[in-house]
Amino acid sequence: MVENRPGQSPGNKKADDWVIKDNLFHRRVSDVRNQVTWDFDQTDKAIEMLQTSRFGSQQHVVQESRSLTDEEIEALAFFDAETPCLKFQYMLRMLRRELKRGKRFNRPIAVLVVAVDGFANIVKVHGPSAGDAMLAFVGDRLNAVTRSDIDLAGRYVNERFLIILPETPGKGATIAAERLRKDVEASVMQWQWHKLQVTVSIGIAHRPGHVGEAEELIVQADMACESVERTGGNNISIAQMTEFVGAE
Repeated sequence: MVENRPGQSPGNKKADDWVIKDNLFHRRVSDVRNQVTWDFDQTDKAIEMLQTSRFGSQQHVVQESRSLTDEEIEALAFFDAETPCLKFQYMLRMLRRELKRGKRFNRPIAVLVVAVDGFANIVKVHGPSAGDAMLAFVGDRLNAVTRSDIDLAGRYVNERFLIILPETPGKGATIAAERLRKDVEASVMQWQWHKLQVTVSIGIAHRPGHVGEAEELIVQADMACESVERTGGNNISIAQMTEFVGAE
């Protein structure tokens, strides 16, 4: 059985039909990602405002505050609160759509799971705020290296990220993963008076090649990522050709 990750749920056709009108909407999300300034304190306040207006008894709190812009509303709807990356639920819907399109038109697609090496130690030594800053830093590097008009970079779970590479076969995914690994390795994050260097472990699954639907591909890439972590991190690995329940 495939392990269920947070945010995974059975397909919802009505929700899938709503999410995208293909390239126009994708381009719009890309524009929002490029335009929004990621002030996490302000984002948290905005989320609190929205929750108060929907569930709280004091709805006048929002009425007395400034109205959120369209960009801010879209950012809250589609983007992770801690990083400049998309939410996992949106990423899963997009992966399902891309897999359907790939089957119909015989187009390749690749999935990367990216884990921050030594994240627990960063939090232990420098504190939770440093961990949050590191996640935001890595998320920014993911967005910088991937193709903003085609690829999607999102938060997976904990210190893991998910990248969807449409129109990318296995060889291309390996090249992209290595480019990303080198970019992160060469980057240094300034945290207070410390300079923190970070590396990542990357697992790859792709179609054609690996079998299964969206969740299975993610799990296969995640397992490959874990294999890199067990051998010291800062490397890439392609998932083994493993049969999954319900695979094609």
